Amino acid sequence: MASPVYTDIMFAINNNFRENPPRRRKRRFFFWLVIGIIILGLAFLASVAVAYKFYSTSKKVITTDATDSFLGSLRDMASGDRKTLRGEKDGRINILLLGFAGENYPGENLTDSIIIASVDPRTYQTAMLSVPRDLYVRIPDTASYTKINALYARGQGKRGSAAEGIDDLKKALVEITGLPIHYSVAIDFDGFKKVIDELGGIKVQVPRDIHDERYPGPNYSYETFDIKEGLYTLDGDIALKYARTRHDEAGDFGRAFRQQLILEAARSKAFSIGTLLNVLAVNNVLNTLGDHLRTDIPLDEIETFLDLVGKIDTHTTVNKVLDAGHPDSLMVVSHVYLGHVRAFILIPRTGKYDEIQELAKDIFNLDLIERKKKEIESEKATVAVANRSGSTNFGKKLSALLEKMGYSVQTVPRAEKTIAPPLTSDAGSSKSFVYDISKTKPFSLEDLAKKFSAEVSENLPADLSAQCQKADLCFIAGSKLTENLGYEEDTLEDLEQGYDKQAVGEREYIELLKKGTNQRF
Repeated sequence: MASPVYTDIMFAINNNFRENPPRRRKRRFFFWLVIGIIILGLAFLASVAVAYKFYSTSKKVITTDATDSFLGSLRDMASGDRKTLRGEKDGRINILLLGFAGENYPGENLTDSIIIASVDPRTYQTAMLSVPRDLYVRIPDTASYTKINALYARGQGKRGSAAEGIDDLKKALVEITGLPIHYSVAIDFDGFKKVIDELGGIKVQVPRDIHDERYPGPNYSYETFDIKEGLYTLDGDIALKYARTRHDEAGDFGRAFRQQLILEAARSKAFSIGTLLNVLAVNNVLNTLGDHLRTDIPLDEIETFLDLVGKIDTHTTVNKVLDAGHPDSLMVVSHVYLGHVRAFILIPRTGKYDEIQELAKDIFNLDLIERKKKEIESEKATVAVANRSGSTNFGKKLSALLEKMGYSVQTVPRAEKTIAPPLTSDAGSSKSFVYDISKTKPFSLEDLAKKFSAEVSENLPADLSAQCQKADLCFIAGSKLTENLGYEEDTLEDLEQGYDKQAVGEREYIELLKKGTNQRF
């Protein structure tokens, strides 16, 4: 016996057949087919229009792209294939994050926020290393030097392209840190404020009061920025001021650390509310930031890139700032003349990038660096310093630096007075040497040899045996060492007050920075 449901279905079919002859059903079928094709066609055209708008906006924002045509980009986006990001196979992706003023602000295109963010694609741990804007660097492909924050402005102004300025910055940072820079993202002040406001503000814990009466205001004026300790939801304007203010006890280095915290807060908020979870959302962001954002992340890699950034574990983030003024700081303050202007700069304390490169390389494993430091400290090596550089008082300068690095130093008096290097021993060359006298301080020996490009030897020259016999290591400073350590050291106060006491206008100073100088330090 047939079920009631089966009976009802068969009745409906027979009834429909009687009421709708085959010819009429055929006409209706074709009618609805045409309507369906039209709807699908309109949907397709709308999708293409949205995709083209996204493509057009992205071409303004993205400075380089492997695919130059719209159809090629559409094909790449529609393929659904996951793109392998640069550096992913090596286990580390390095992204250069830049903040600059932009139009209608003093400073224009000086990159006053320079951060290398590194992500481990296996563990999603991230590390941020802030590079100070006053770091004195060689201008890529030239024999001139300038502050690192001028490279973007110089490249853009000289060749009319943001890509050129970013490329110069990348080259300099590769030389400084030893890291390959895989991607870059640059945003100006107005873009930064728009991002924070679009997110509905970000939560930031302010650890201490800040009162800055010389915060840059409109038309080269000053205004007061004041914020108390506590937890805040900052809008774009206040977040920018909190990121930029430098007139507090931590100065420029405190500002760099705050910028890292703000970036973390913004990233977390963006992904928690779904701002960057799909192409349509990204398109809205690009529309908002079209005139304020520049990046070299290819269009077909954006989805994979955002997926990676969304998985970052902020609880294990490593935050480091290259600073000066502390016993373990890797930088010192000095000055050069840019034209007629005395400009205060930051340089590596050893005159070389070895220590910075070690930090950058091992930033995910800082325990390794700390263990080396503890081994050196436990050795308590005594170092006798003999100045054979040909430069008066250079031995005192080197001794002071070694003491800052934690060594107990003995200056060899006779060697300090002997300005002309002897010609009868290896100490008479332009090279520097470290002699292993006690043969019990291997970590200290390796540390000095690496950081000062000194050759290791056990055959101490006869004329120094008496002066060095009570030391564990004997350091002979050759003339080449003065090329790295010949700087005149200034104070943090000089650095912090350098901009405030500047005797020239902002625009003139920027042009001097762009031009640079042949003076190394």
